[in-house]
Amino acid sequence: MTSRDIDRKLTVVGALASLVAALALTGCENSGEPTQPQVLPSVPSGGTVVGAAVVDCGSERIGPRSLAAGEARRCFVEAVAARRAAVLESTALDTEGDPTVYSLTGDTRGGIAVLEDRSKARFRGAGPARWRFVCTSIDSAEETRPGHADLVVNRLRGCTSPEPV
Repeated sequence: MTSRDIDRKLTVVGALASLVAALALTGCENSGEPTQPQVLPSVPSGGTVVGAAVVDCGSERIGPRSLAAGEARRCFVEAVAARRAAVLESTALDTEGDPTVYSLTGDTRGGIAVLEDRSKARFRGAGPARWRFVCTSIDSAEETRPGHADLVVNRLRGCTSPEPV
């Protein structure tokens, strides 16, 4: 198992833990009445359900030869808009082909936690290789600028200052 696989599993586990905590806080009161089963919303295009209610939208790879986002991004944007827990891994390749990996976790309140990992980028400069920040929204994956890489971080809005991990 690679460190990428471990990070991805930790991201999914974190999303599940956030979802469980949110559900526990909103539904702790028991009136003695039977509860109605909850129907889960449909899964966004291209996604699969992980665990009970986290949509795994998969991954995307954006680089000099692949500039546009695809189904994985669309799945994540749709899930966040519908306030469904979801995960996406977006890898951006720099000019030298070195990856920066963004692990995104959307929660049921519309928030997006982002883990940025530049540890494999040879020319990243000094300072921490991994950063964490939280954003309030993500723009649609529909419009792209011709000739420019559609990096996921350029679509995030309302973000906190990055903190080293």
